[in-house]
Amino acid sequence: MVHFKGSEDDVMETLRLSYYYLPAEVQICFRYCSIFPQDYEFKKKDLVLMWMGSGLISQDGNELRRIEDIGDKILAELTRKSFFEMKFKVVQYTQVKEEYYIMHDLMHELAKYVSAGECTTIIGPCLLETEKDSIRHLRIACIDKLSTEEAKKITRFKNLRTIIIDGPGLIDKDMLDVVENSIEKSKSLRLLRSNLENTFHLSRLSDLKHLRYVYLHRISLEGMRELVKLYHLLLVDCLTDSREAEPRHVMYFGNIDRLRYVNYGARRLGEFPIGRLTSLQELCNYRIQGSKGNKISAIKNLRTLRELQVFGLENVESLEEADNAKLSEKQYLNSLSLMWSARNNAENGNDDLILDHLEPHANIRNLTISGYCGTRLPFWIEKLRVKNLVSLELARCIYWEQLPSLGELECLKKLWLERLPSLQQIGQTSQRSNNSCIDSYLPPHLDTLIVRHCEELKQLPIIPPSLVHMKISKVGLTKFPRIGNLHGESIETRPSKLQFVSVEECENLTLLEGSLLLQIHYIRTINVLCISDCKELESAPRFDEMGHLRELNIRNCPKLRVSGEIEGMIMSPLLKKLIIKQSGDVGHLLMKSLHGLTNLSELELENCPGLRSLPSADVCKTLKSLKFLEIIGCENLSSLGGLGSLRSLISLKISSCSNLIAPHESGIAGDAAADGDIGRAWLPALASYVIGLWRRFWTPHPPRYRGLAGGGWEPSVLVAQEENPVVPDSNFQIDYLEIDLPYVLNIQPLSSLCHTKGLVIRGGTQMESLPEQWLLQNHNELESLKVLSANSLESQPPRMRDLRSLNFLLLSGAGKLRSLPDLPSSLKWLHVMGCCPELEAQIRVKDSTEWNKISHIPKVHIAAARPVQSGPHIFHSTYASL
Repeated sequence: MVHFKGSEDDVMETLRLSYYYLPAEVQICFRYCSIFPQDYEFKKKDLVLMWMGSGLISQDGNELRRIEDIGDKILAELTRKSFFEMKFKVVQYTQVKEEYYIMHDLMHELAKYVSAGECTTIIGPCLLETEKDSIRHLRIACIDKLSTEEAKKITRFKNLRTIIIDGPGLIDKDMLDVVENSIEKSKSLRLLRSNLENTFHLSRLSDLKHLRYVYLHRISLEGMRELVKLYHLLLVDCLTDSREAEPRHVMYFGNIDRLRYVNYGARRLGEFPIGRLTSLQELCNYRIQGSKGNKISAIKNLRTLRELQVFGLENVESLEEADNAKLSEKQYLNSLSLMWSARNNAENGNDDLILDHLEPHANIRNLTISGYCGTRLPFWIEKLRVKNLVSLELARCIYWEQLPSLGELECLKKLWLERLPSLQQIGQTSQRSNNSCIDSYLPPHLDTLIVRHCEELKQLPIIPPSLVHMKISKVGLTKFPRIGNLHGESIETRPSKLQFVSVEECENLTLLEGSLLLQIHYIRTINVLCISDCKELESAPRFDEMGHLRELNIRNCPKLRVSGEIEGMIMSPLLKKLIIKQSGDVGHLLMKSLHGLTNLSELELENCPGLRSLPSADVCKTLKSLKFLEIIGCENLSSLGGLGSLRSLISLKISSCSNLIAPHESGIAGDAAADGDIGRAWLPALASYVIGLWRRFWTPHPPRYRGLAGGGWEPSVLVAQEENPVVPDSNFQIDYLEIDLPYVLNIQPLSSLCHTKGLVIRGGTQMESLPEQWLLQNHNELESLKVLSANSLESQPPRMRDLRSLNFLLLSGAGKLRSLPDLPSSLKWLHVMGCCPELEAQIRVKDSTEWNKISHIPKVHIAAARPVQSGPHIFHSTYASL
């Protein structure tokens, strides 16, 4: 469409023609997607299951194919013909690469056009009246914005097949009753889905004979009794309120032989007989109970399973029972999780033998073993009986001391090792030059390696060039791994794919010599590098060679030093986020390399003793994208440098920078202490002081001076109108400012701010009054003001009422505050914590002076500080009754 030359109408006409050439079943699946908002991220599984649940996909004439596979094929066709676009994202914790689908804006408009009268989304009450009553697929995006009378109009849609209800969390009981009534009157309903956190009762749910898909956050026991009577159910995903009655009623789920997906129970751990559920595609949270309940042998007839997650394997009573699970016959099983519970006496027992007898089919792709107390891997992994493994996760296996390198699992892409406290070695050790080293290789196509909480593991095998993501956390490494090729090829014959490297809490790691972080060919492609809490690490990576680096995070590595050859390095121009915290000399050296980083948007500096000044104005002018800046604990910082040249800055935090003071304060205070009188030594500081005042309290007239005895000068009173102060003219603006000491507001360029929306002062212990003039400079924009630890605060500026945009005011620890000023009419929230009890008492007296000052504020929270016996003060929260 980018190269299409026609008008917008021509484009839509072309899209309509493309749509009409689609098969009828594909067309209806496309139309269905119009009920979701623009730019909605569809997950393949969720979308296909909703198509199935709403009855849009059938197996007519094609019974040999899974209905899910038919749905996958439809989505693939829509994607191939550009009705959908497939994208990927990485889940932060698991680092699983997930695909999702979006519709282009024009495609979404097309879907709404061709689905008119069939599919709709209610975003306001007017649509409940104007939409045709022929609607079949309905999504209510704003149930909380409808009145109960308006919601009752849902019942005029007599042919609903789909009801999806989205909301804020909870709705009131009256609205819930209306919603339930509308659902129960929809006799043709196939799919019911809601993210509301209310408990649905649905006492007549069994009347909805066609219902196939039920996804509710919570359902009552009454609703559950109705639910198990629906024999066409394909999917059930609900929580229940009570576990006591669960065994007696949930057992009926075992009779719904069409059920394909079920998550049910107090913690979605429903316990019910599964032997007859031969259509199940996924069985998650299945808990083995031994002779008194569920047995693993009950799954023997579930031959179509794609995903199986089994807990409580310590309750398997015999090898025969393990064999009877028939895992090796489940050829369609893709994912298998085998979990043992934590045990007080975690002895080996039968775990080795039980796991050997739980061998899955050779087609298995994803395997997790957790809580296993055997001493070795199962033979079917060691003997490569599961060669198709793509993902292997081993966790909480406390007796493993050694693992094979797994280098012959050629399909393996993800290896996750977690909490293996006895693990000392992976692969075989060889002796070269009297040094013990590991020559084994990890799997040749591995792209994700995560090793966490393996404190005894000293080395890792050689890493393949295919690696994309590596995270090492709390591992006893003394030597960081390197990348190498399996067949002796030159390491530069295969292109680097490495993008993410994170190293955390490796306290035995001292040097990076010979590691992948110094292999220039591979580090050039790194996008994200995080090194934290490696307190003995002395050598830094080659930052200057990381040409694609977008995020650099170095924390709590106090011994880290940058080698002399890279002190004048040039950082990657793609860098967007830079965090340096308590990491040797790295902080101030990297600060010298900021020039030209036009993409840098976040910069955090903490405990960088070598930092004495922020970059110059020339450097700051090149930081065109910098929006967030934090400077914490940089005790030698004495100048803000060219801070005023950061034109894109939105948020600034300065804390615990004790050497950072206003120039006029340092000059005047220092000379006065030395001379004890007013002399010529004051002149430079005094002139600076006067100019500073003139800039802050600027009027159309220049400042006037009169002579002092001895030839000195002092400023006359500057003209400033009380009611209409003229604020400074400054191009430097920040939306949100957080400081710990109020005098920082006197330092340029902060003293010139006049459009700030939020101010936080965290160290108000020495502040007797709020910084009135600075607040008045920002009176048109300031929306939020927070003062914490305001122990010395005795009063507030009388002109607080002039802060015409202020809607949130928080004062914490204000024990000396005995009266409130007149507050602006715009204020919506007032929180005063730790004020004197007298002020709280006065505020609670209706029509008192203090009560009148806050009577217009919708939300007021006053918490007085009162001593309790001889202990510390505590806050007793009191909400003023207004």
